[in-house]
Amino acid sequence: MDDGADKVTDINRRHFTASVQAGRSAVGDLLPGALGALVSAAALTALGLRPRLAEFR
Repeated sequence: MDDGADKVTDINRRHFTASVQAGRSAVGDLLPGALGALVSAAALTALGLRPRLAEFR
């Protein structure tokens, strides 16, 4: 019975490892674009708030 459980565990471990590698690859490819979008959103927010904050001076 242990042999069957070991086989199933090995199959699941290989699938898990492959899935983790695929996920890290997908995230690694999207990271530069996400960072650029975040910086752009922060810059546009600052530019949009600047005139409103000037009203309080």
